[in-house]
Amino acid sequence: MKLKVLTYNIHKGFDWKKKNYFLKDIKNLIKKSQANIVLLQEVVGQNKFYQEKGLIDSQFEFIADSVWPHYSYGKNAVYDHGHHGNLILSKFPIKSWENVDISTNNFEKRGLLVCKVEIPDIHHKYLHIICAHLGLTNRGRKEQYGMIKDYIDSLNLPPKAPLVLAGDFNDWNKLANDILEKKLHMVEVYKKQHGGFARTFPAALPILSLDRIYVKNLRVLDSYVLPKTEKMHFSDHLPLMGEVCLNEI
Repeated sequence: MKLKVLTYNIHKGFDWKKKNYFLKDIKNLIKKSQANIVLLQEVVGQNKFYQEKGLIDSQFEFIADSVWPHYSYGKNAVYDHGHHGNLILSKFPIKSWENVDISTNNFEKRGLLVCKVEIPDIHHKYLHIICAHLGLTNRGRKEQYGMIKDYIDSLNLPPKAPLVLAGDFNDWNKLANDILEKKLHMVEVYKKQHGGFARTFPAALPILSLDRIYVKNLRVLDSYVLPKTEKMHFSDHLPLMGEVCLNEI
């Protein structure tokens, strides 16, 4: 079975200048991608300032509506006027979910949203999906790589269980691989296809490889950055797609 996995930091619905609100365009872009699994970061769950301006603030419900019947939202940052976090959208049933706090300081609230998805037509097959948003400091990310490893180890997954770990890693110095590739034996899909990480930030002139899709026990078919639209970039990140194959084992 072929799966299309999309990861995208939507910057709370605003473009890189924080001027234009592109939530409807973001939804259309994701819909047109025909992704089966979507992992989003910086998704607003509630914001009274958005409400006062007449903007959609329950972004996860708006994006999921009529497209992906199954979704899970996990709060990362909670403040007086609302909250935002990670979102997983799935065309397949989500059997369970968990939101894991991996914050390393009081200024950056970061988390892992974890879903166990049941894949139809494949007997007794579950896909574990982890949506990640890591911190901005090198020291904090090093701690978070360890937290990710410890969490995945704690799941006690069967040796051949398919796993997807994707999101905004803020890994501009490319140190995540020491844990994710060497110790967890995961494969980054774009790197597998093209020999290096996708450049996804900043959207207007992408030079940094912050967004990743790591997989385990899935065969990589293709990976690419979704091209910019004829208008403007909808976020400060570009969306990254990975096409993988899930087989009966």
